[in-house]
Amino acid sequence: MAAAAVALSLASCGSNLSWAAKIGKDTTVPIGLYIYSQASTYRSAVQNGLLTSSEELSEQTVTVSDSDTQATEYLDKQAKKAIKSYVGACLMAEDYDIKLTDEELSSAAESAKSVYETDKEVLEQNGIAQSSVEEYYKDLTLKNNLFTAKYGKDGTNPITNDELKQYLKENYATINFIQQYFYTEDGAAMSDEEKEAVKKEYKDIQTKAEKGKIDFIKKCEEFNENATSYKGGYSNSTSRFDTESEDGQKIMALKNGQFTLLVTDSAIALVQKAKLDTSSLMSDSNRDSLLVEYKYDDFVKELQTLAEKAENVQFNDKAFEKFGSSTRDFNELSIPSSYY
Repeated sequence: MAAAAVALSLASCGSNLSWAAKIGKDTTVPIGLYIYSQASTYRSAVQNGLLTSSEELSEQTVTVSDSDTQATEYLDKQAKKAIKSYVGACLMAEDYDIKLTDEELSSAAESAKSVYETDKEVLEQNGIAQSSVEEYYKDLTLKNNLFTAKYGKDGTNPITNDELKQYLKENYATINFIQQYFYTEDGAAMSDEEKEAVKKEYKDIQTKAEKGKIDFIKKCEEFNENATSYKGGYSNSTSRFDTESEDGQKIMALKNGQFTLLVTDSAIALVQKAKLDTSSLMSDSNRDSLLVEYKYDDFVKELQTLAEKAENVQFNDKAFEKFGSSTRDFNELSIPSSYY
Protein backbone atom coordinates (compact mmCIF):
# COMPACT_ATOMS: atom_id res chain seq x y z
CA MET A 1 0.00 0.00 0.00
CA ALA A 2 2.79 2.43 0.88
CA ALA A 3 4.52 1.87 -2.45
CA ALA A 4 1.32 2.36 -4.43
CA ALA A 5 0.63 5.55 -2.51
CA VAL A 6 3.91 7.05 -3.69
CA ALA A 7 2.77 7.37 -7.29
CA LEU A 8 -0.49 8.92 -6.14
CA SER A 9 1.39 11.35 -3.91
CA LEU A 10 3.64 12.42 -6.76
CA ALA A 11 0.62 13.08 -8.94
CA SER A 12 -1.39 14.94 -6.33
CA CYS A 13 1.31 17.07 -4.70
CA GLY A 14 2.31 18.84 -7.90
CA SER A 15 5.68 19.98 -9.14
CA ASN A 16 6.87 21.27 -5.75
CA LEU A 17 7.65 17.67 -4.75
CA SER A 18 8.48 16.31 -8.19
CA TRP A 19 12.08 17.54 -8.18
CA ALA A 20 15.11 16.77 -6.00
CA ALA A 21 17.33 19.69 -7.00
CA LYS A 22 17.50 22.65 -9.35
CA ILE A 23 20.56 24.19 -10.99
CA GLY A 24 19.83 27.77 -11.93
CA LYS A 25 16.64 28.19 -13.94
CA ASP A 26 17.23 25.58 -16.62
CA THR A 27 18.17 22.25 -14.99
CA THR A 28 15.79 20.25 -12.78
CA VAL A 29 16.74 16.91 -11.19
CA PRO A 30 13.69 14.61 -10.83
CA ILE A 31 12.78 13.20 -7.43
CA GLY A 32 12.58 9.79 -9.14
CA LEU A 33 16.38 9.78 -9.35
CA TYR A 34 16.52 10.23 -5.57
CA ILE A 35 14.17 7.26 -5.08
CA TYR A 36 16.09 5.17 -7.61
CA SER A 37 19.28 5.96 -5.71
CA GLN A 38 17.71 4.72 -2.47
CA ALA A 39 16.83 1.46 -4.20
CA SER A 40 20.29 1.07 -5.70
CA THR A 41 21.94 1.62 -2.32
CA TYR A 42 19.55 -0.88 -0.74
CA ARG A 43 20.40 -3.57 -3.26
CA SER A 44 24.13 -2.96 -2.82
CA ALA A 45 23.78 -3.11 0.98
CA VAL A 46 21.96 -6.45 0.77
CA GLN A 47 24.56 -7.87 -1.62
CA ASN A 48 27.38 -6.79 0.70
CA GLY A 49 25.73 -8.15 3.83
CA LEU A 50 25.03 -4.75 5.40
CA LEU A 51 21.27 -5.35 5.23
CA THR A 52 18.97 -8.32 4.77
CA SER A 53 15.87 -8.47 2.61
CA SER A 54 14.17 -10.78 5.13
CA GLU A 55 13.63 -8.03 7.73
CA GLU A 56 11.84 -4.71 7.70
CA LEU A 57 14.12 -1.74 7.09
CA SER A 58 12.81 -0.04 10.21
CA GLU A 59 14.18 -2.91 12.30
CA GLN A 60 17.69 -2.89 10.83
CA THR A 61 20.86 -0.88 11.26
CA VAL A 62 23.88 -0.48 8.99
CA THR A 63 27.40 -0.57 10.41
CA VAL A 64 29.82 1.67 8.53
CA SER A 65 33.26 2.55 9.96
CA ASP A 66 32.28 1.08 13.35
CA SER A 67 29.21 3.33 13.55
CA ASP A 68 25.62 2.04 13.52
CA THR A 69 23.00 3.94 11.53
CA GLN A 70 19.30 3.14 11.23
CA ALA A 71 18.76 1.55 7.81
CA THR A 72 16.27 4.06 6.40
CA GLU A 73 18.47 6.96 7.52
CA TYR A 74 21.43 5.34 5.80
CA LEU A 75 19.58 4.88 2.50
CA ASP A 76 18.25 8.44 2.56
CA LYS A 77 21.69 9.84 3.34
CA GLN A 78 23.30 7.92 0.48
CA ALA A 79 20.54 8.98 -1.92
CA LYS A 80 21.11 12.64 -1.04
CA LYS A 81 24.80 12.15 -1.77
CA ALA A 82 23.84 10.71 -5.14
CA ILE A 83 21.77 13.78 -5.96
CA LYS A 84 24.59 16.07 -4.88
CA SER A 85 27.13 14.20 -7.00
CA TYR A 86 24.73 14.41 -9.96
CA VAL A 87 24.51 18.18 -9.51
CA GLY A 88 28.27 18.45 -9.04
CA ALA A 89 28.84 16.53 -12.28
CA CYS A 90 26.57 18.94 -14.15
CA LEU A 91 28.51 21.90 -12.77
CA MET A 92 31.91 20.38 -13.52
CA ALA A 93 30.79 19.44 -17.03
CA GLU A 94 30.14 23.12 -17.69
CA ASP A 95 33.65 24.00 -16.54
CA TYR A 96 35.20 21.29 -18.73
CA ASP A 97 32.81 21.94 -21.61
CA ILE A 98 31.90 18.25 -21.72
CA LYS A 99 28.58 17.07 -23.13
CA LEU A 100 27.27 13.60 -23.82
CA THR A 101 27.38 12.53 -27.44
CA ASP A 102 24.29 11.43 -29.35
CA GLU A 103 25.56 7.86 -29.10
CA GLU A 104 25.94 8.12 -25.31
CA LEU A 105 22.48 9.64 -24.95
CA SER A 106 21.01 6.87 -27.08
CA SER A 107 22.80 4.23 -24.99
CA ALA A 108 21.41 5.71 -21.75
CA ALA A 109 17.91 5.73 -23.23
CA GLU A 110 18.19 2.10 -24.33
CA SER A 111 19.49 1.00 -20.92
CA ALA A 112 16.62 2.79 -19.16
CA LYS A 113 14.09 1.25 -21.55
CA SER A 114 15.44 -2.23 -20.85
CA VAL A 115 15.30 -1.73 -17.07
CA TYR A 116 11.82 -0.29 -17.26
CA GLU A 117 10.50 -3.15 -19.37
CA THR A 118 11.78 -5.57 -16.72
CA ASP A 119 10.53 -3.75 -13.59
CA LYS A 120 7.87 -1.34 -14.84
CA GLU A 121 5.20 -2.19 -12.27
CA VAL A 122 7.45 -1.91 -9.23
CA LEU A 123 9.20 1.20 -10.56
CA GLU A 124 5.90 2.94 -11.17
CA GLN A 125 4.60 1.96 -7.74
CA ASN A 126 7.67 3.56 -6.20
CA GLY A 127 7.20 6.77 -8.19
CA ILE A 128 10.16 6.21 -10.51
CA ALA A 129 9.60 7.29 -14.13
CA GLN A 130 11.59 5.86 -17.03
CA SER A 131 13.05 9.33 -17.56
CA SER A 132 14.56 9.18 -14.03
CA VAL A 133 16.22 5.85 -14.81
CA GLU A 134 17.56 7.41 -18.00
CA GLU A 135 19.08 10.25 -15.94
CA TYR A 136 20.80 7.60 -13.84
CA TYR A 137 22.61 6.17 -16.89
CA LYS A 138 23.39 9.59 -18.33
CA ASP A 139 24.92 10.58 -15.00
CA LEU A 140 27.12 7.46 -14.85
CA THR A 141 28.47 8.18 -18.33
CA LEU A 142 29.06 11.86 -17.64
CA LYS A 143 30.96 11.06 -14.43
CA ASN A 144 33.17 8.57 -16.23
CA ASN A 145 33.98 11.16 -18.90
CA LEU A 146 34.73 13.83 -16.30
CA PHE A 147 36.88 11.44 -14.24
CA THR A 148 39.03 10.65 -17.28
CA ALA A 149 39.23 14.32 -18.26
CA LYS A 150 40.54 15.19 -14.81
CA TYR A 151 42.55 12.21 -13.58
CA GLY A 152 43.43 10.22 -16.72
CA LYS A 153 46.91 10.24 -18.28
CA ASP A 154 46.02 13.26 -20.41
CA GLY A 155 43.78 14.89 -17.80
CA THR A 156 44.08 18.23 -16.04
CA ASN A 157 45.19 16.52 -12.82
CA PRO A 158 46.71 13.19 -13.92
CA ILE A 159 47.51 10.57 -11.30
CA THR A 160 51.17 9.57 -11.51
CA ASN A 161 52.50 6.02 -11.55
CA ASP A 162 54.31 6.72 -8.28
CA GLU A 163 50.98 7.56 -6.61
CA LEU A 164 49.43 4.34 -7.88
CA LYS A 165 52.43 2.27 -6.79
CA GLN A 166 52.19 3.70 -3.29
CA TYR A 167 48.49 2.87 -3.21
CA LEU A 168 49.24 -0.70 -4.26
CA LYS A 169 51.89 -1.12 -1.56
CA GLU A 170 49.45 0.09 1.09
CA ASN A 171 46.46 -1.98 -0.01
CA TYR A 172 47.59 -5.01 -2.02
CA ALA A 173 49.63 -8.09 -1.18
CA THR A 174 50.79 -11.22 -2.96
CA ILE A 175 50.41 -14.29 -0.78
CA ASN A 176 50.88 -18.06 -0.74
CA PHE A 177 48.32 -19.82 1.42
CA ILE A 178 46.49 -22.98 2.36
CA GLN A 179 43.00 -22.93 3.78
CA GLN A 180 40.38 -25.24 5.26
CA TYR A 181 36.76 -24.60 6.09
CA PHE A 182 35.66 -26.51 9.15
CA TYR A 183 33.63 -29.07 7.19
CA THR A 184 34.37 -32.67 6.30
CA GLU A 185 34.51 -33.85 2.67
CA ASP A 186 30.85 -34.93 2.83
CA GLY A 187 29.81 -31.43 3.94
CA ALA A 188 29.21 -32.16 7.62
CA ALA A 189 30.33 -29.64 10.23
CA MET A 190 33.51 -30.71 12.01
CA SER A 191 33.43 -31.67 15.65
CA ASP A 192 35.53 -29.68 18.13
CA GLU A 193 38.07 -32.51 18.12
CA GLU A 194 38.33 -32.45 14.32
CA LYS A 195 38.79 -28.67 14.33
CA GLU A 196 41.59 -28.93 16.87
CA ALA A 197 43.30 -31.58 14.73
CA VAL A 198 43.23 -29.25 11.69
CA LYS A 199 44.57 -26.35 13.76
CA LYS A 200 47.43 -28.53 15.00
CA GLU A 201 48.20 -29.63 11.43
CA TYR A 202 48.42 -26.01 10.26
CA LYS A 203 50.55 -24.94 13.21
CA ASP A 204 52.95 -27.80 12.50
CA ILE A 205 53.17 -26.77 8.83
CA GLN A 206 53.86 -23.18 9.88
CA THR A 207 56.64 -24.21 12.25
CA LYS A 208 58.32 -26.42 9.65
CA ALA A 209 57.98 -23.78 6.92
CA GLU A 210 59.44 -21.05 9.12
CA LYS A 211 62.41 -23.30 9.94
CA GLY A 212 62.94 -24.13 6.27
CA LYS A 213 62.17 -27.80 6.73
CA ILE A 214 59.47 -27.75 4.02
CA ASP A 215 58.93 -25.74 0.84
CA PHE A 216 55.70 -23.89 1.51
CA ILE A 217 54.96 -23.15 -2.15
CA LYS A 218 55.16 -26.86 -2.90
CA LYS A 219 52.84 -27.47 0.06
CA CYS A 220 50.36 -24.97 -1.45
CA GLU A 221 50.59 -26.77 -4.80
CA GLU A 222 50.02 -30.10 -3.05
CA PHE A 223 46.89 -28.72 -1.36
CA ASN A 224 45.73 -27.38 -4.74
CA GLU A 225 46.18 -30.74 -6.45
CA ASN A 226 44.03 -32.37 -3.76
CA ALA A 227 41.57 -29.50 -3.40
CA THR A 228 37.96 -30.09 -2.33
CA SER A 229 35.00 -27.76 -1.86
CA TYR A 230 36.30 -26.96 1.61
CA LYS A 231 40.06 -27.21 1.28
CA GLY A 232 42.71 -25.85 -1.08
CA GLY A 233 46.02 -24.10 -1.61
CA TYR A 234 47.19 -21.18 -3.73
CA SER A 235 50.53 -19.61 -4.64
CA ASN A 236 51.37 -16.10 -5.83
CA SER A 237 47.80 -14.88 -5.36
CA THR A 238 47.51 -11.09 -5.46
CA SER A 239 44.53 -9.31 -3.88
CA ARG A 240 43.43 -6.10 -2.28
CA PHE A 241 43.02 -6.42 1.49
CA ASP A 242 40.75 -4.49 3.81
CA THR A 243 43.23 -2.61 5.99
CA GLU A 244 40.48 -1.91 8.54
CA SER A 245 39.86 -5.62 9.21
CA GLU A 246 41.96 -7.60 11.68
CA ASP A 247 42.98 -10.24 9.13
CA GLY A 248 43.81 -7.59 6.53
CA GLN A 249 46.02 -5.76 9.00
CA LYS A 250 47.85 -8.96 9.90
CA ILE A 251 48.60 -9.75 6.26
CA MET A 252 49.67 -6.23 5.32
CA ALA A 253 51.94 -6.03 8.38
CA LEU A 254 53.95 -9.08 7.27
CA LYS A 255 57.36 -8.77 5.66
CA ASN A 256 58.08 -10.82 2.55
CA GLY A 257 58.51 -14.48 3.53
CA GLN A 258 56.79 -14.14 6.90
CA PHE A 259 53.76 -16.24 7.95
CA THR A 260 50.54 -15.62 9.84
CA LEU A 261 47.83 -18.07 10.92
CA LEU A 262 44.26 -16.80 10.51
CA VAL A 263 41.51 -18.61 12.41
CA THR A 264 37.76 -17.88 12.51
CA ASP A 265 34.79 -19.89 13.74
CA SER A 266 34.32 -21.32 10.26
CA ALA A 267 37.79 -21.64 8.72
CA ILE A 268 41.56 -21.57 9.09
CA ALA A 269 44.27 -20.30 6.73
CA LEU A 270 48.06 -20.25 6.83
CA VAL A 271 49.37 -17.27 4.87
CA GLN A 272 52.86 -16.39 3.67
CA LYS A 273 53.51 -12.96 2.20
CA ALA A 274 55.41 -12.86 -1.10
CA LYS A 275 56.92 -10.04 -3.15
CA LEU A 276 54.32 -7.74 -4.68
CA ASP A 277 54.73 -7.25 -8.44
CA THR A 278 53.38 -3.73 -9.01
CA SER A 279 54.34 -3.71 -12.70
CA SER A 280 51.76 -6.35 -13.65
CA LEU A 281 49.07 -4.61 -11.63
CA MET A 282 49.82 -1.35 -13.44
CA SER A 283 49.82 -2.76 -16.96
CA ASP A 284 47.89 -0.85 -19.62
CA SER A 285 44.98 -3.27 -19.32
CA ASN A 286 44.74 -2.79 -15.54
CA ARG A 287 45.68 0.86 -15.04
CA ASP A 288 42.29 2.38 -15.79
CA SER A 289 40.41 0.11 -13.36
CA LEU A 290 43.13 0.64 -10.74
CA LEU A 291 42.83 4.40 -11.17
CA VAL A 292 39.07 4.22 -10.60
CA GLU A 293 39.58 2.10 -7.51
CA TYR A 294 42.16 4.54 -6.15
CA LYS A 295 40.55 7.89 -6.91
CA TYR A 296 36.87 7.57 -7.83
CA ASP A 297 35.49 7.84 -4.28
CA ASP A 298 37.46 11.05 -3.75
CA PHE A 299 36.20 12.31 -7.09
CA VAL A 300 32.57 11.75 -6.10
CA LYS A 301 33.12 13.53 -2.78
CA GLU A 302 34.60 16.42 -4.75
CA LEU A 303 31.44 16.58 -6.86
CA GLN A 304 29.27 16.58 -3.75
CA THR A 305 31.25 19.44 -2.22
CA LEU A 306 31.03 21.38 -5.47
CA ALA A 307 27.25 21.06 -5.38
CA GLU A 308 27.01 22.07 -1.73
CA LYS A 309 29.02 25.24 -2.29
CA ALA A 310 27.29 26.34 -5.50
CA GLU A 311 25.16 29.44 -5.08
CA ASN A 312 22.85 28.63 -7.97
CA VAL A 313 21.78 25.20 -6.62
CA GLN A 314 18.63 24.46 -4.63
CA PHE A 315 17.85 21.14 -2.93
CA ASN A 316 14.26 20.11 -2.18
CA ASP A 317 14.32 19.04 1.47
CA LYS A 318 10.52 18.73 1.57
CA ALA A 319 10.60 16.18 -1.24
CA PHE A 320 13.43 14.27 0.44
CA GLU A 321 11.34 14.08 3.61
CA LYS A 322 8.15 13.11 1.77
CA PHE A 323 9.77 10.28 -0.15
CA GLY A 324 12.06 8.87 2.52
CA SER A 325 13.03 5.21 2.25
CA SER A 326 10.65 4.24 5.05
CA THR A 327 7.92 4.34 2.36
CA ARG A 328 9.84 2.17 -0.12
CA ASP A 329 9.58 -1.49 -1.10
CA PHE A 330 12.67 -2.42 -3.12
CA ASN A 331 12.79 -6.20 -2.90
CA GLU A 332 11.56 -6.81 -6.45
CA LEU A 333 13.76 -4.26 -8.20
CA SER A 334 16.48 -5.61 -10.49
CA ILE A 335 18.70 -2.52 -10.61
CA PRO A 336 22.43 -1.68 -10.65
CA SER A 337 23.91 -2.15 -7.19
CA SER A 338 26.08 0.92 -6.66
CA TYR A 339 25.54 4.56 -7.41
CA TYR A 340 26.65 7.79 -5.75
